[in-house]
Parts: sequence; structure tokens; C-alpha cells
Amino acid sequence: MSDPVVCLECGGLIEGDADPIEFPAGQCSCPRPSVEVGCITCPSCGGALTVGARACPYCSSTLATTRCAACTAWNLAQARHCHACGKSLDTASQGASVRTQLACPRCEARLQARDYASLQVSECDSCGGMFIEPSMMDRIVASHDTSTGLHLALPVRKAARETTVRYVRCPVCTTMMNRQMFGRISGVVVDVCRSHGVWFDAGELSEVIAFVEAGGLERARVRQAEELAEQRRAETLERARASSEVAPSSLALGAAPLGSVDGIQMAAEFLDALRTLWRGGMG
Repeated sequence: MSDPVVCLECGGLIEGDADPIEFPAGQCSCPRPSVEVGCITCPSCGGALTVGARACPYCSSTLATTRCAACTAWNLAQARHCHACGKSLDTASQGASVRTQLACPRCEARLQARDYASLQVSECDSCGGMFIEPSMMDRIVASHDTSTGLHLALPVRKAARETTVRYVRCPVCTTMMNRQMFGRISGVVVDVCRSHGVWFDAGELSEVIAFVEAGGLERARVRQAEELAEQRRAETLERARASSEVAPSSLALGAAPLGSVDGIQMAAEFLDALRTLWRGGMG
């Protein structure tokens, strides 16, 4: 007969058989201790992490990329057993990644090919940046109409604003990428290679998706249409002013006076131009 295992909190019996007289408290009724570890550290910078964190709040490195098939908890990419339930992690678990030959344009670490919801990205586990191909960008633009849950699938990272402008090279063709404001009014400046895709620094992709889902692209289109309409009105006004300045000089050259048929036609055209401007401004 093995020795009984006694709870140090309540004195109750945890394992084994014992005389009720010796253990008046009976079986232990204390809550079972959690198998989840209290704290984990970032393998990149050593910072303390909340269990289940998917990106380090200190260095933005990617952390939780493997999901346990048993309890769905996120685990570190290098983990072999789930930190929450202790079961073995299958290599085919959700979030598994494949190392690519592409180098990060920021820190030159190798990018990892990963799927987040329906989005395929090449992600840097060191700095948290992501490279998105043009076909995947179409899915981001369409996310306002077809909810994909991308903002929930992506690791949460705080976007760090650049204090100095630094141009980076495309991971595919190594040519210098152009810096552009996404959607013209989003406030997020991204690096674009027209042939191969867009580079997002840590946290920028989540901001862009939130901007798209909030209807930011529609607002940008409306503003662009207003700017084009204003440009056309200005061009029409400029042409009207130019035509009005021609009349006096024409008189000096012996052209028909304003009272003649040609002069009346010129004045009518000028008035039509002004009416067009007025109606455009009212619309």
C-alpha cells in the first residue's frame, strides 16, 4: 500500500486510501492547480510576456505562431508541447510557417511564409514586418465587403513611427521601393514595389486593415473625386478668363466689335462658361 498524498492547503486526501479517522477532512476539495505557466519570456529580447501573447510588446518579434489542436491555445514557434494543456504540438498545427529565401528589408533576417486567416504573408520574426504580394493586397482591399477576420488573426503589435525616413529594398528584386501613403488619407506610409508587393513595418498592416474595414477607401475615393471636380472647375474658369481677355485685343486688330454677331457669340460662350462653373459649385 502506497503512502497517501495529502493536500498542504486543506489537509484533505489527494491520492491513496486512508482511515477516515486519520483524515477527518476527507478528500481534498481545493481547486486543481493550473497547468498553465505563470510567465514566459521572449526568446529574442528576454522581456516578460503574457501567456498567449503572439508578439513581443518590447521588440515586436513574432512569438505565438503554433496553435494547439487540442485546446486551441497559441504557443511559441519553437514549442513542442502546449503551454496550456501540455499536449504534444503537431507540426501541422494552425499557424505553422515555412522559412523562405527572402531577406527582411529592415533587419535582413529570413522571412517566414505564413497564413493569417485567408491572407498569405512573408513575415519577419525578428522585427515583425510583413511583405504582401499584389494578389493578397486585393484581399485586404476587399475586406470591407467580405469580412475575413484578418484583424483578429494577426498578432497585435504597436506601430512604431519612424523618426527618420529610410528607404528599403524589395525582398524579391532588391530594387529601392517607393514610399506611399496607403489610401491617401490613412496616415500609414508603406513601402511599395509595383511588381512584387508591399512592405508593412510592425503594426502597420493591422492599422491598414482597420482603415479599410472602417470605410477609409470609400472616403478616399470621395475626396479624390472632389479634388478632380475642383481641378476641372479651375481649368474651366481659367479658359473663361483667357477668352475674356482676347476680346479687347481683337478690337485693336480690327476684329468684329462685341455688338456684332461674332462679338455676341463670344460673349454668350463666356456666359455659358460662367454658368457651368456656378452649377458645378452648387452641385
